[in-house]
Amino acid sequence: MALELREAARAAFEVVWSASTLTEDAMEAFAAAATAPGVVERADVRETLTATRDGGATLLDARSPGEFAKGHIPGAVNVPLFDNDTRAEVGKTYKTRGRGEAMVLGMTAVAPQLDALVEAAARAIAERGAKGSGGKDDVKDVYVMCFRGGMRSSCVGWLLSEKIPGVRVRVLSGGYKGFRKWALERCGALDVPAPKVCIVGGRTGVGKTRALLALEAKGEQIIDLEGLANHAGSAFGWVGREPQPTSEHYSNMVVCTWDALDPTRWVYIEDEGPHVGRCSVDPLLFVRMRNAPLVIRMVASRDIRLHTLVEDYATDDLRSNPEWLPAMEESIEKLTKRLGGLRVKEIRDKLEVGDFTAVAEGLLDYYDELYDKHLMQKRKDRRGRGGANDETSSVTSFSSTEEERAGVVVDVHCRAREDGAIDEESLVRDILCAVGLFDCQHGTIEEDPSEEG
Repeated sequence: MALELREAARAAFEVVWSASTLTEDAMEAFAAAATAPGVVERADVRETLTATRDGGATLLDARSPGEFAKGHIPGAVNVPLFDNDTRAEVGKTYKTRGRGEAMVLGMTAVAPQLDALVEAAARAIAERGAKGSGGKDDVKDVYVMCFRGGMRSSCVGWLLSEKIPGVRVRVLSGGYKGFRKWALERCGALDVPAPKVCIVGGRTGVGKTRALLALEAKGEQIIDLEGLANHAGSAFGWVGREPQPTSEHYSNMVVCTWDALDPTRWVYIEDEGPHVGRCSVDPLLFVRMRNAPLVIRMVASRDIRLHTLVEDYATDDLRSNPEWLPAMEESIEKLTKRLGGLRVKEIRDKLEVGDFTAVAEGLLDYYDELYDKHLMQKRKDRRGRGGANDETSSVTSFSSTEEERAGVVVDVHCRAREDGAIDEESLVRDILCAVGLFDCQHGTIEEDPSEEG
């Protein structure tokens, strides 16, 4: 039966391909043949993510570059069937003149580009080096997706299976829309085993990100919320970073990182508010963070903190960028309402003469107060996801009341090396010791992230 369906799709495609003038009937026949059940295999979100993660199968995203840039599954390769303008024109034609004319317009536009699309897909598959299941080195697993898992991905999937030898193609059921539904629910899924969350907190300059990366280097699980957001979370969080992803794609990266964790082990996450720069932390993950059973509060001397801040924000390499100084001045000016004009002027004067330690010192008290008031409080998330009648909403709004945060708070003191920098080796050792003692004293933690108390 499957063979007969594929033969029908080939025959329908040949009619479309060889026609001097495309007709709506011919396009409808090909669309029906290419999307018929059994012509191309289907896969759900879980299978697709598992297969394409960490050097596995190749995931090809057939959506337009604009759709892909807004948000995509991490690791996917964009092989667009339509460019942005063609997609917009096809969509407009579909709404105003119907499906048939839209398909004819789309096929007319993409026909000259089909060979290039197949070549781009073949290169992506070769670079991925994916091997098929069952030890068949000559078979490569390929997953194809579009927005809804409909015509675009089905037609591209069929085309690749016909044109590229040695591939086994599957189409993601539900497409990107189905993935996003899964992503918006994943961090709060109570029926899926989840790791215990250890929050790594502390005032500005104690080296929280350094601690996370040092833990990762020791084989521990982390979610680097700031690294994924390309932002350090403060007014100066842009320094030394690439442009931020969209908030939607940030959500995709964070959720897929969470999904890949070993649920039997701890995961270390830096203490953050609900936003990192312009990127929003997943509300369900934020609930888990604010209800984490253990909070490591890093404590460091003022000298260590000042040294860390200068290393993070004012290195010779960073200052060699001609945009660094004016951007720093602009960031300082944004704090005028909170710090006052006189204090901002003093900090700017120190910046202009190159006294970066004094600049950091002028900002410490402000950021200390901000951290102590907000991040070390439980501060429930006040964001809503969808309206009251939105059936897809998994988070409504939370109370704005502040109370002591959940979990045990353990202070870990940072030591300095001879050069004044944080001794990361001793820091990691002390953090792991604190976690080990917690495990000994508390045993297995039964954590319910849906509870707010």
